[in-house]
Amino acid sequence: MLDMIKQLLTEHKEAIISSVAADKETLLNQISACEQRLREVENQILARRATLPGLEDEKEKFSFFRAIYAIRTKDWSNAGFEKEVFDGMRQKTMAMGTGSTGGYIVPTIYIAELIELLRAESVVAAMGASFMADLQGSPVQIPRQISGATAYWVGENIAITPSDLALDQLNLTPKKVGALVKLSNSLIKLSNPSAEALVRRDIAIALALKIDLAALRGTGASYQPTGITQQDSINTVAIGASGGSITFDHLLDMEYKLAEDNALRGKLGFVFHPCVRRNLLKRKIAQYSGDTAGAYIVAPVTEEIFKNWLGYPYRMSTQIPIDLTKSGGTDLTEVYFGNWQELIIGQWGGMEIMASQETSDAFEKDQTWVRILQEVDIAVRHPQSFCLINDASATS
Repeated sequence: MLDMIKQLLTEHKEAIISSVAADKETLLNQISACEQRLREVENQILARRATLPGLEDEKEKFSFFRAIYAIRTKDWSNAGFEKEVFDGMRQKTMAMGTGSTGGYIVPTIYIAELIELLRAESVVAAMGASFMADLQGSPVQIPRQISGATAYWVGENIAITPSDLALDQLNLTPKKVGALVKLSNSLIKLSNPSAEALVRRDIAIALALKIDLAALRGTGASYQPTGITQQDSINTVAIGASGGSITFDHLLDMEYKLAEDNALRGKLGFVFHPCVRRNLLKRKIAQYSGDTAGAYIVAPVTEEIFKNWLGYPYRMSTQIPIDLTKSGGTDLTEVYFGNWQELIIGQWGGMEIMASQETSDAFEKDQTWVRILQEVDIAVRHPQSFCLINDASATS
């Protein structure tokens, strides 16, 4: 009898071990499939990049003004190189499935300079947002894991509850952002390199500001991308029923929100309006301890000491509103904290340039109006990687 019981226990033990091994093998296969899917997406994105071999070393020959003048006048006699580059890129772009709408697609080798300027002027780029350039097709799908394996304590002869890796997808669909630049025809004819640099910078600033605002506050409606404030499940910290003065304690609460969600990692940092920096620097010890000397908390008041108090990098943007309301509170503003790598900005192809001297009063003023269009979309991989305060007083 004893031998029979031992045999039964041995068989049950082996069955449990076999079941655990099978579950483990299933989970490993699911993890492997997820990783393979991510690699496939990365390879597809890399394969979609559009370049013109042989021209990389000649991009300094490309003149923005000569191209604009030729587009406007349809006279390419003095812009042979620019026409060659444009035509080559149009053919390559069409071959990849993106048709022309009558404008000219700026080639990747040239637009890369403008993209670099755009990122240099962008707050979210400076904080570490992830850019996906030269996308083709729509939608672009990015897989993400939303839940993982679950472990359990189990008793003898009790089956382990299985758990699955859960995946879903972020969909990026192109949305157009544009800038309109008014140029003197005399300036265009001169093709002054300094003037070209100035115009490129102006375009980059205009586009960067618009993309920044959409990344932070895009509504997802009216042809806009969906920004951080509109993400479901984003963390929040409330200062008061009607808002109130922000303190370093509130910033610590924002940090804790991410820690609670196991999201306190990556390129962490704050983004806020300059008034928030001013208000934090004006905080005095007397406000907490009754110190009549009026000593500042951040002392000496230097940039280095302020960064030490924050504990993370920060950037400021005057596009963040300072006139929000909450119950009876007015003149409120927002503070963002998060892992900015989780903010994805997708860019489709190059930028489209259209030029006209017949728009509005351009003909009368001997101007050419240049329209730049770029297709972009914005997504947040995990909303739990961000925390928002939207009731901080802008005035105190």
